[in-house]
Amino acid sequence: MSRLSPELGTFFAKMAQDLASQPGEKITTNKAVAVLQENQRSEVTVRGFTLVQDEPVSVMGGGKGPTPTDFFISSVALCENVVFARNAAIEGVPIDSLETAASGTWNMKGLFGIEGADSAFKSIVVETSVLTGAPAVGVAKVARLTHQRCPIYATLRKSLDLTFKLTVNGVEVPL
Repeated sequence: MSRLSPELGTFFAKMAQDLASQPGEKITTNKAVAVLQENQRSEVTVRGFTLVQDEPVSVMGGGKGPTPTDFFISSVALCENVVFARNAAIEGVPIDSLETAASGTWNMKGLFGIEGADSAFKSIVVETSVLTGAPAVGVAKVARLTHQRCPIYATLRKSLDLTFKLTVNGVEVPL
């Protein structure tokens, strides 16, 4: 059974049509406000939701929440997942299961300026696994559309090495 409601595709197809009919850009803004609570723990409020950020106990944090880099890499996986679901709905591709994992590498020495190290993420690998009754070629189309349309992926691909792997019904599909 598909995890996408029939209304989802209709809703986003209409939204895309409405946006296309408007001249110029349709700019939107996301804003988050982080407030230090204690030591390395902060609370961030975004769209009325409060999230807790903390560092692990191993680096003198309280271990009460994900780190900023955890939130960053989670944002990659979450954005890919939601945009994939939207594109699948628009394209009529049923999704029985959708899971996206994102992992990134970076040099911790950059946090302290050791040896001129750069703390920027060096690479990110995004792995999406889909179970569906749809042909793999249709799922691959959805994946390609997702990379074009996901704001986080689109931003990051301009600045670092991004690798994407798509698995449909247990078989890796080239893009």
